[in-house]
Amino acid sequence: MPANRRQSSRSVPAALRTGLALPAGAVGAALVLTGRPAEAARWQARVSGGHGWTGGRVLARAALGLPLDALALLLVGYALFNSVRNFGYPLWYLGTDYHQAWGGPTMAGVWTVHAAGWGLCLYLLLRWPLRWIARGQRALALRLTGGRPSSTAGRPAMAAA
Repeated sequence: MPANRRQSSRSVPAALRTGLALPAGAVGAALVLTGRPAEAARWQARVSGGHGWTGGRVLARAALGLPLDALALLLVGYALFNSVRNFGYPLWYLGTDYHQAWGGPTMAGVWTVHAAGWGLCLYLLLRWPLRWIARGQRALALRLTGGRPSSTAGRPAMAAA
């Protein structure tokens, strides 16, 4: 399989991992605040990779990563919501007058235009902004743990590319 194809097949799960960093950080912070810092450290190592996590570092990751994580969650949420709307266009708008819609006058044309247009937007949305956010998340994790991750399996989205 060509490298480009392998990278694109990993994009969606990687984007979801990047977008779910905010809830994962909230879980880690909740574990620390309920008196389970060792469990929080294991959780953080599992979701973001690496080693060297402590309760304080998990809290710091949750607090310092909040802007990046919130932006990633917003982008992924927007992408998922609009994916359902655009790829499921015939389901949502079948009873309406779609003859004047982009790609009309047939529903097949309307769906093709909306699906292709959204596919391009999705590609651009997930390709660069989420990659940059993932790199920021990874840099923050590395800075907090003071080292390199122990494996690449749990690292944040698209950080290698």
